[in-house]
Amino acid sequence: MIKKLLHLSLCMILGACVADFDPATLCPKVEIPRETAYLTQLVKYKDQFQIELTGYSGYCWFDARVKCNKATITPEFVVRRLQPSPDTVVDFSYYSKTLQGPPEYLGERTYFASTEIGATELEKKFSGRPIELKIPEIGKYDFIIRLGLVLSPEELKYNRRTFDVEYDYFEE
Repeated sequence: MIKKLLHLSLCMILGACVADFDPATLCPKVEIPRETAYLTQLVKYKDQFQIELTGYSGYCWFDARVKCNKATITPEFVVRRLQPSPDTVVDFSYYSKTLQGPPEYLGERTYFASTEIGATELEKKFSGRPIELKIPEIGKYDFIIRLGLVLSPEELKYNRRTFDVEYDYFEE
């Protein structure tokens, strides 16, 4: 009987901890627009690689050195080989953008990423370089940061035409 009471009280304590979780207090609040979440690189009019921004890991913290709140975001990518080729290096750029909030926290920054995908590999998952952004103290849980891939106008047009197409891997 005592074991059952201990087990029941432990379950109630754990349930109380989970009940206090409020997703509105997550920091940082990151949006990944679907139209800039993936990119198909074309080489000689053939789909060579597809790069996709699949998500991120991040957290907020107070930087005592400069006395301000900051968010650290690490983007997660997947690179897929769409055609057989000797190319093994994939280069691309991604951005972070803030659209609303105090003027000193607004702006867009571009980052460069590069990865190697083996000649026989079809897919590779990897994390980009961590990004550090200043965020305001007031409204830090509502401060939205956009994350996406940098696309040329032609690549954006191609993405809109082939929205969410799942490519088949090539067969040798």
